[in-house]
Amino acid sequence: MKIGTLGFPEDQLKKLEKILTLSKSKTLSLVDFDAEALPDVLLVFGDALTDQTEITTLPESHRERLVLVNKRKPETNEQAHIKLPFISSRVLRTLEAYEPLSIAEEMPPADEAGTDLLEQPADMETVESAVVEALQEPAEETLELAFATEVATATAEQDNPFSKYDAQIEAVRQQQAEQAEQPNQACYSVLVVDDSHPMQQMLAKELQQMDQPVEIDFADDGETALEKAERHQYDFIFLDIMMPGIDGFETCTRLRQMPGLKKTPIIMLSSKTSPLDEVKGIMAGSSTYLTKPIDHVEFQKVIKRVSRWVSEFKK
Repeated sequence: MKIGTLGFPEDQLKKLEKILTLSKSKTLSLVDFDAEALPDVLLVFGDALTDQTEITTLPESHRERLVLVNKRKPETNEQAHIKLPFISSRVLRTLEAYEPLSIAEEMPPADEAGTDLLEQPADMETVESAVVEALQEPAEETLELAFATEVATATAEQDNPFSKYDAQIEAVRQQQAEQAEQPNQACYSVLVVDDSHPMQQMLAKELQQMDQPVEIDFADDGETALEKAERHQYDFIFLDIMMPGIDGFETCTRLRQMPGLKKTPIIMLSSKTSPLDEVKGIMAGSSTYLTKPIDHVEFQKVIKRVSRWVSEFKK
């Protein structure tokens, strides 16, 4: 995915270039700004977008792909923003939320979309075998885990550049309320835990394609998810691994400690796959595992099986 820049000092460009190499879910590369060949995302350095006259030449449709970069947060949340100094997890989370202008060139093969654990109960022999395999991974795995730790343990203030999606999420909730009023239809209650608003929106759209009405709650971090789970009984939960504060593994473990959630399906989400992640997910109590970006066919396959199990369990 091509990342363009405007107005950046040389030292900040070097830092940004190093951060982009850490991305595991997408290939991110810096490109020179060219109004004739627009990048997938354009980072603008300065106090305001109007500081760069080149912005006025951009088509209106490209405005939503502009990200302002400076030391202070904008007064409104309508503008996507990355705060200085750079924090690797914050930069990558913001950029990876965008899809390339040409999605077909970047999407992974469908067979890499998910790993099914729901119908494969874990036994100690399986877990031990997976642990041995994970420990035999090459040195690159060490770097991957180090970066994952940075993302999972980041406690710095988190910007919210995607609040513009709130209106769309609110529309989904309104649709849920209307569906819930329809008679003689079972309504599933779902909790989506992910700090990316575009990912929340994507999961909501997929869930709305189920045959039964779905009532969805959203949580941006593990702490909020635990609070919501204490107050409400959910039929199944989608849980991102990499989040600010406590990560998905710790959140899953604490959810399983709640009496009402011991049998609730928990589907863990991750932008990467590794044997160690799958083992940690099993040991934390996850039911199945999907990778991001979400593949429609694989998602619907998993959710049909999960919803069928929930319906039988309720009976």
